[in-house]
Amino acid sequence: MNSKNTIGKPCIKAALGLFLAASPLLISAQKAGINFSHIDSSANPCNDFYTFCNGNWQKKFQLPASDARYGSFNEINENNLSKIRDIYTAAAANKSATLNSDAQRLRDFYNTAMDSSKADLLGAKPVAAQIAMIDKVNNLGDFMKLKAEFETIGVNLLFGSGVSADLKNSKKNTFGISQAGFGLGDRDYYHSAQFADIRTQYQKYLSKLFVLSGTPAAQADQMAAQVLNVETRLTDKAFTRVQMRDVEKLYNVFNPSDLKTLTPALNWDVYFKQKNMRVPDTVNVAMVDYMRSASDIVTKLDMGLLKTYAKGQLLMEAAPYLSQAFVDASFEFRGKTMSGAKIMKARWQRVHNVMNGSIGEIVSKECVKLYFPPEAKEKVNTLIDNLVLAYRERIASRDWMSAETKKQANRKLDLLIRKVGYPDKWKSYEGLEIGTESYWNNVCRVNTFLVKDNLADLNKPVDRTKWQMTPVTVNAYYDPTTNEITFPAAILQPPFFDPAAEDAANYGTMGSIIGHELTHGFDDQGAQFDADGNMMMWWTENDFKNFKDKTGQIVKQFNNYVAIDTLRVNGSMTQGENIADLGGLTMAYYAYKKSLNGKKSTVMGGYTGEQRFFIAWAQGWKSVTRDEELKRLLTVDYHSPAYFRAFAPLTNMKEFYEAFHVKAGDKMFTPESERVEIW
Repeated sequence: MNSKNTIGKPCIKAALGLFLAASPLLISAQKAGINFSHIDSSANPCNDFYTFCNGNWQKKFQLPASDARYGSFNEINENNLSKIRDIYTAAAANKSATLNSDAQRLRDFYNTAMDSSKADLLGAKPVAAQIAMIDKVNNLGDFMKLKAEFETIGVNLLFGSGVSADLKNSKKNTFGISQAGFGLGDRDYYHSAQFADIRTQYQKYLSKLFVLSGTPAAQADQMAAQVLNVETRLTDKAFTRVQMRDVEKLYNVFNPSDLKTLTPALNWDVYFKQKNMRVPDTVNVAMVDYMRSASDIVTKLDMGLLKTYAKGQLLMEAAPYLSQAFVDASFEFRGKTMSGAKIMKARWQRVHNVMNGSIGEIVSKECVKLYFPPEAKEKVNTLIDNLVLAYRERIASRDWMSAETKKQANRKLDLLIRKVGYPDKWKSYEGLEIGTESYWNNVCRVNTFLVKDNLADLNKPVDRTKWQMTPVTVNAYYDPTTNEITFPAAILQPPFFDPAAEDAANYGTMGSIIGHELTHGFDDQGAQFDADGNMMMWWTENDFKNFKDKTGQIVKQFNNYVAIDTLRVNGSMTQGENIADLGGLTMAYYAYKKSLNGKKSTVMGGYTGEQRFFIAWAQGWKSVTRDEELKRLLTVDYHSPAYFRAFAPLTNMKEFYEAFHVKAGDKMFTPESERVEIW
């Protein structure tokens, strides 16, 4: 489901995206951790390392019709899903679950969501009451009341809001608002000539939703055009993805009276009252110009246009949870047009994604109990220990950093919080009532519960024991406001975590990923947060200039990569992940070499340990992506495409050159003066 409540600090938390994990270090070699059958020995690793490592897999693999992209991430996710489905099957048949128990919540949410026949009978009825609420809006005061009410069910109008750690006082929770309320998400879709066809298809999609909700076709076309017009006007002052990486510009604290001056058309007293919360002492406005512009726009819009805009946002949010006609319409645009998928995922898989984003810790608790051995935590923590040690030694070797800055960098490592596998204390869902009326009703109930739970944290100390990702999520993240790295249980298994695999491969995959997360603490955003999670300058002026010079080099490097047609990787937008990839791989290699204790690495399958290290890394990024999805990702994803992640960091590492004897004239060769080395 992904909560639509924004926290006023977009794009701060860094999740690695396609695959993230951890694995035990110093494992006795038992078997190869790389897949030799994937290697295309006809390809020259010095010219095209990605194809060399993955070419045979690429030739044989057929992208499933339901997928827009597929790679290592998907492999491990499918393995997890086979286990999770058994949990849902058992829950669905549980006739003895006590009312308002987690067992009852799991059973009734799943069974109701899976009942497509009932959803078809209901049609648009589950949203009828909310459409009636929109129809009753007569003025801007009514609209702000509606906006507050809709926010609780996951529908954002004009902006999003939420409670999170204050960026400059990380121990305290504060209230924040940021841009939201446009169906295409990113401003570029509204203003770039490149996406003219997308906008045309988007308008058709909106028209279809209006028709399905009971609007005559001619009127529906007009209403769809109106929604697109309002969203286009709103996004005129919206931040770009690159602008959202400037964390200083995302921190703008207003007291309530100044907030009213900034946005005079928005009745904040009505808004806070409707959300049943006291007026906060301060509000962080992430995008000041956007909020000022949004206030100005609503004063100039006919109330009928605002109501049509609200209906469009409601129907788009609700469509995946209504009748099959709504579901099909949503997939035709979101899945086919935007991403290129041919068919939908199985209904139970789509339902799982929703449940994982809503009551995910209930599912996770059962899954961890059955499939995640406690000893795995210890092994992963050992790996983290060793990567932290490698990081300290690398920091000590940086000749562009002063002793003062190095001290502060080490303090970040000293205070690093690590979360592995699953939380020590599971989330309580007390007060959440799940019924059987409709799928959409349950989605609204969960969103309301989560919003209320989030608002309850306002002005309270930040609870650093909370997890921001469920244990059954195949991913990991670093959060600079808490200075924490998190590795959910779902990712800590083969092919990324294999205790039977040899060291070179485990370092090349898991070790690099641990290093990646650590490096997020020192990427373009993380470097602006101190050890306690506060946004502040802990660098000397000269050291930070040196750092920015180096990050500018990696931006330039990735700007040169053409991904498809004439579209390039956006080096500025992706720099945080690119810095983390290079840093993580470097740390892992450094740690691997130390583990050899001066001994020569073993040869396996004709490849040295050093070579297998790099092969393991590249094989982790094997991927097939549809053209539509690749174009979408180039616009909205803070990660570079998998192909470039596989080989680009290697072009900066002399260790790779030595392992594969790369020389001038080879396509993988970069002159030493142009290679980027940060950590």
